[in-house]
Amino acid sequence: MKVTFDHIETVSHDVKTLWFKPEKPIRQIAGQFTEISLPHKNADDRGERRWFTLSNSPKDKGLSITTRFLGDEASSFKKNLQKLKPLSTLNLADPMGDFVLPKDPKIPLLFVAGGIGCTPFHSIIKYLKDTGEKRDIHMIYAANRLEDVIFKNLFSTLEQFEIILTNPPDNWNGESGHIKADYIFDRSDKGERHIYLSGPEPMVEILDKDLINLGIDRKRLHTDYFPGYQPI
Repeated sequence: MKVTFDHIETVSHDVKTLWFKPEKPIRQIAGQFTEISLPHKNADDRGERRWFTLSNSPKDKGLSITTRFLGDEASSFKKNLQKLKPLSTLNLADPMGDFVLPKDPKIPLLFVAGGIGCTPFHSIIKYLKDTGEKRDIHMIYAANRLEDVIFKNLFSTLEQFEIILTNPPDNWNGESGHIKADYIFDRSDKGERHIYLSGPEPMVEILDKDLINLGIDRKRLHTDYFPGYQPI
C-alpha cells in the first residue's frame, strides 16, 4: 500500500514515532506489523526494507511506527527514515501478524515487554482505551534505564503495571536486574494467563524456552521478536 509521510514525534532521548497517511482505508488489528520499503543511495548490507510494529491504535486516523535511532551508529535505512519530508510517499506492506488479542475477552493476559518491544502493547492498550473494551491485563516492562521507558503514561493506566530496570537509579524502589522466566511465571496465575512476550530476539527466545520448561502451555505463549536489538 502507498502511504504519505506526515510527521515525526520525539518520544524519548533516542526513540521517535513516525506517522503516515495511507492512500486508501486499510484493515489493521492492534499488535500487527508491516514492512517498509525505502529505496536510498549507498544502502548498507541491511538493505532497503525493514519490519516494524504498527504502534498506533487501529482507531487512529493514520499509521505509526515507533523505533530507536542511534545517531551515527544507525543503519543507512534508519538515517534516511529520519530524513523523510512531509508528503513523501513510500510503500508499506498491508498489516500482518497474529500477535493480537485473543477473541475471548475473558482470557486474562500477561504482557512482557523488553525495550522497544513495548510497541505492540502500545497499539493494543491504546485500542482498548479508544473502544472502552475491558481486559484483565498485567504488564511487565523490562528496560535498561528509567529514561528508556516509553509510553509510561499509557501503560500506567493498567491496574497492574510494573517496571524492571537493569541499571536502576540510586533512588529506585522497584524491581531490578534481568527479567527471568520464574519472575514471569510467578505473575502468570499458575500459567492461567496467556503470556505475550515482545522484545529483542535473544531475550524472547530464552524466556519462551524457559517458560515452556516451567510448564507453561505452548498454546498460552505468544511471541514477537525484534531482531538487531540487544537483550535487556
